[in-house]
Amino acid sequence: MVSKKKLRMENIFSITKKTDISKRMLFDMKPVLFNPDAAGNNEVYYTVFRNLAILEAKIRYDVTVIPQKKIAGETAKTFGHYHKDNYPELYEVLEGHAYFLVQKHSGDPAVITEAYVIEASARDKVVILPDMGHLSINAGETDLVLANWISLVEYDYETIKKYHGGCYYAIEKRGALEFEKNINYKSVPEIKKLRPRDMPELNVNQDKRFPIWDLKSSPQKLEWLINPEKYKEFLTIDKLYNEV
Repeated sequence: MVSKKKLRMENIFSITKKTDISKRMLFDMKPVLFNPDAAGNNEVYYTVFRNLAILEAKIRYDVTVIPQKKIAGETAKTFGHYHKDNYPELYEVLEGHAYFLVQKHSGDPAVITEAYVIEASARDKVVILPDMGHLSINAGETDLVLANWISLVEYDYETIKKYHGGCYYAIEKRGALEFEKNINYKSVPEIKKLRPRDMPELNVNQDKRFPIWDLKSSPQKLEWLINPEKYKEFLTIDKLYNEV
């Protein structure tokens, strides 16, 4: 019998021969968990379906599924990484409620100069800036399903791993989600909360009628993912987000 979840996922995307399915296990996450000793039995923590579409051999479309699982109060999240060569990324929340933790340093990865949490609900679009590390947090009680367009970048996981996670942990306390500083960094600024907004110059439209999947038919609209230097004036926190 085919599960309802599998049927739902097949409606979101179609798996091709080029698809790379990557399962991040719970024990793989121990280096970045707030309380790694609280991890129980090893099991799949989240799954990434990469290369669901590849445009002009330069940009790919992925989907990430993050089931909700709390470890000692810490809500489910991705491992976190920086992009080598500083390329941006475009996300869309397909299902669920997300927080994107993004952080920036100015040469010393232990000294964070900017830290933001971007809140996004179903069909919201989020741009990750070229020089920022980031991770995705499942802020709801159901599966979080994310889609993204990104150039064929390489990831730097080691920097996040070295400091035992992002610069903040999302911990549920007294029924509310709170952000606690990661003391393994030398310096972490106060976190700022953001909400995404339209950026027509990057073809980012928050209207739910315009999913980012539709951009597959117009690769030129995603040129900023492979040539971000041409779009520096639009790739800023102030242009992309409203502070809340």
